[in-house]
Amino acid sequence: MPQMTLHIINARHQLTSIAEWISERLEDAFSVSARHLPLRDTDVILRAGKAVIQEKGHLGYAPERGLIYVTADPENPALRANPSQSLERMLAHELHHSSRWDGPGYGKTLGEALVSEGLAGHFAQEAYGGEREPWEQLPASTLRPYFLKAQADWQSADYNHAEWFFGSQEFPAWLGYSLGYELVGRYLATHSDARASSLVHADAACFRALLNTV
Repeated sequence: MPQMTLHIINARHQLTSIAEWISERLEDAFSVSARHLPLRDTDVILRAGKAVIQEKGHLGYAPERGLIYVTADPENPALRANPSQSLERMLAHELHHSSRWDGPGYGKTLGEALVSEGLAGHFAQEAYGGEREPWEQLPASTLRPYFLKAQADWQSADYNHAEWFFGSQEFPAWLGYSLGYELVGRYLATHSDARASSLVHADAACFRALLNTV
């Protein structure tokens, strides 16, 4: 069985009062995710900080295979409230990324990033149910004008990730997350036996044609 090793960075004791609680939540997410994904041994580095999603009180990042960073703000009440198992869902999302790193990787092109984020978003729902995340909820009317641009830039490796996924004057906030979620959702709707977990190593090219259907 794969193992999660949790490294708590806590020299200033910001996490002392909640370290056990967070550890339990993260262990649960790893156990649940391991039932669906081909996980391997994974290091999770937990640290305190303010660079989090304010509505969640935490932030996850999987930059390479076998490694996930989790930042938690112990002063943010949303962290301990943990609505809809928010903390567990976040780690499930990042564990899908981590597992994808053991296959094709997160990807260097816009298309690969859209698919990686869409798959991870759908996996969080596969593992824990509930509503999609706020950044996955842009309406179709907002997404529609960007389908052709995403198709044209699909193979681009010098796309601006921050603009596509976090917003700019040209792009609405969360566009890449919602577009990727929509794209993977279309694939799942037409492949009834597919799951985000079973597609963890799928080639991003399998999803590109779905952008043609506006």
